[in-house]
Amino acid sequence: MAASAAHVLIASGSLERGEALNRVLGELRLEGRVIDEVEKLLYVTRAPAAQGGADAQAAAPPEAVVIEHSLAARVPESLDIVYILRNRPHLAHAPLVYLGPLDPEVEARVVTSGADAYVTLPTQPAVVKAHLERLLTRRRAERDMREALDRARRFEQALKESERMKDDLIHMLVHDLKSPISSVMGLLDHSIEMMRGGDGHGVEEMLSLARSESQHLLNLAANILDVRRMKEGHMPYAPAVIPSLTSLAKEALGDVVGGPKDRNFGFLVRPEAERIYGDPKLLRRVLANLMANAIKHTRRGGYIDFRAWRQDDGFVLSVRDDGEGIPEADQKRIFNAFEQSRHTVHDRYDTGMGLTFCKLAVEKHGGRIWVESKVGRGSTFYFTLPDLVPEGAEADAVVGNT
Repeated sequence: MAASAAHVLIASGSLERGEALNRVLGELRLEGRVIDEVEKLLYVTRAPAAQGGADAQAAAPPEAVVIEHSLAARVPESLDIVYILRNRPHLAHAPLVYLGPLDPEVEARVVTSGADAYVTLPTQPAVVKAHLERLLTRRRAERDMREALDRARRFEQALKESERMKDDLIHMLVHDLKSPISSVMGLLDHSIEMMRGGDGHGVEEMLSLARSESQHLLNLAANILDVRRMKEGHMPYAPAVIPSLTSLAKEALGDVVGGPKDRNFGFLVRPEAERIYGDPKLLRRVLANLMANAIKHTRRGGYIDFRAWRQDDGFVLSVRDDGEGIPEADQKRIFNAFEQSRHTVHDRYDTGMGLTFCKLAVEKHGGRIWVESKVGRGSTFYFTLPDLVPEGAEADAVVGNT
């Protein structure tokens, strides 16, 4: 009998009586498994994970259990077989029918121990079938109700999370974006005053700064939208062979607002890690976000490097800086949206959406991302990529045309 088959466990004093009852179960579209030994009954009703060997095929919990008194009576008086079975978690909701003598004391003890029905012997298999049919119908209705309640709870939790994210987004829009928007407006106002004064060179510098702040706002908006899209499973994912990881990393640096101004950059990619497989657009944005994060948290003259190497059955990529570092208490939550909100060393407010995007994009590739950091000694962000380069595959994504 396959583990997935719906079945009833029949614990009978004899195989003949058990098989007679088993024949009736076919009308309920259930298979029966007859057991005539107490030790085997206790063994096969253990938790499914604890079973193995020849009994692994019957590891699925039974739909119901039928116990005959002639078998239960073989158990020492110090043990209550009904109580033992009823208190096994995987049998908690399985109907338990006890076939026993016309003895009020036995019936009271069995019902108290957890039996759902007590059928007095002698009886006909059709009577047992009628009890099982009623109990199974009720059990399935209760199971459907539990599943509906679980779905309702999950929906409620998802709704609460959605509302929380919406509230966070509103909070960020009201507070976090106020500073860069004010900066842009201030720079434009100052540019107008300088134009009136005839200072053309100063106007160009102010407009350049205003453009940089505007690009920062645009990148922030893109991260917010793309994090939402990725969480909903709507973000395009087009993996391909990337022939030069170094080229991709350098192009990602070029995407960073303002570029590597007054920073020292290094690139060290091991030869075996140059050719990888992944979505070039997503990975380019991941690297750009990590490099932008490193720039924001290092001072002028600081050092930032990108490295990649092969490890086990995949690749490890890292972006290291010698900046301000991240407190240990913050390291576990900085990849959550809105959790990183803090000022950088350049007095720019950081919402954490870029790192959230990185986490979702890396996980989309089947990798993981983490950070190692000490306050005042810099940070290193690592992420892994599995080695999925198809054998003999040609470079179907050319870096520089992504």
